[in-house]
Formats: sequence, structure tokens, C-alpha cells
Amino acid sequence: MLEYPKIETLYNRDEKTHRVIPGQLRLAEFGNIRRWQITEKVDGTNIRIGLSPDGNVSFNGRTDNAQLPAPLVSYLQTTFTAEKLGAVFPAAHQGEVLLFGEGYGAKIQKGGIYRRDMAFRLFDVLIGPWWLEPDAIADIASKLNILTVPCLGEIDALPRTSDDLKTLLGNDGNSTVALQDQGSGGRAEGIVARTAPLLLTRRGQRLLWARPGSSRRAIRPPRGPG
Repeated sequence: MLEYPKIETLYNRDEKTHRVIPGQLRLAEFGNIRRWQITEKVDGTNIRIGLSPDGNVSFNGRTDNAQLPAPLVSYLQTTFTAEKLGAVFPAAHQGEVLLFGEGYGAKIQKGGIYRRDMAFRLFDVLIGPWWLEPDAIADIASKLNILTVPCLGEIDALPRTSDDLKTLLGNDGNSTVALQDQGSGGRAEGIVARTAPLLLTRRGQRLLWARPGSSRRAIRPPRGPG
């Protein structure tokens, strides 16, 4: 089963301080993009759900050797049965279906601030060689009666300061959409940005970047002359 591709940071980091250096893009392609869709990064564990062309369902973590909590496995097995997935993806000839998401909730990272039980939020779908666009991902989530990671909107300029990042997260970076329906409060784990529409690098990899929340490593302001 394909592992979820690595998501780059937006900017390079200083080798000594590990702080982000605005202006030094990790990929030159980032500077050519006009529209980015921003989603909230949920603090949990990466989950891969596979549906083979013959109808078999499999569950894995970020890697094949990753160990998943037994309660989370039980939730996944109940939520993503072969019958439910087969009703959403009926065409066996379309190739393997992979659902990528975040398992989160109680006893997963700091997931107890999200909810008291365990659940799953979908953030990507791969059918054969095709990565789906956000609208299609949301439609699949609706059919499976699950949530996607929260969408925070679109931007047309890259963040260059901590204040820019706080603006993306809302309320000075101290809120998280994923907590709002639980009546809780806390800092968002971070953001993930993808091109709108989907675009690829020369290696055929999608253009994505991630930034941790404002409580994590800060963006260092650009140095002035001299």
C-alpha cells in the first residue's frame, strides 16, 4: 500500500537554529502558484485505508509497521466496512482506492482536547493513479458519513511572518475549527496548503506545503540590508 507522500515545509530552515527563513522557498514552484487552499492540520496519527479491486479492505498507519491503538482499529473496522466502501466505489476496474486521513481523539497524541472517543478525518483520496480534488473528497466523506479536515479557505499570497500564519488560523492562532463542535478550545496543530487546482512538480509529486501552529517554531522575519 502506498505511503502518503512527504509534505514539504514552505520555507527552508536555518541549519543552526532550525527557524524558518522567509524568502528561501523549499521548492521554486511554490513561488509560481496563485491560489492555495488551506486546511487545518489535526493532531493525530496518519491512517491509510485501502480498498482493493476485489473488495478487500485494509488498515495501516503512516508506515506498514506502524502500530494502531486497538480502539481506533475497532472504530475503523466498523466505519469502513467492505459494504460501505463498495457502495461508494462500486467500479472494481478503477484500481485500488486509498483513503488518507487522521485518526484522532482520546489517547492519540493530544487528541483528548478534540473529543473523548476516537474518530477519523479524511484529507486525501487516491483512486488508481488519480488524486481527487477537494470537492470530490468532501463528497466521498459525506457518503461515508465522516468528516474531512477543516477547510480554512484560500489565499493568493504566501505567509511570510508569524502574524500571517496567525491570520490563517484565526483568532491569533489560538483556535481550531476541529474543536469548535466539541465546545473546547486550544491551538490548532498547524495548516496544510495545496494548489487550487491540483498541480505537480517535474517529478510528478503534488505541490503541498505544511506549517506548524504559532506555538511551534516561529517564522523568522527577513533580515534587512547589512
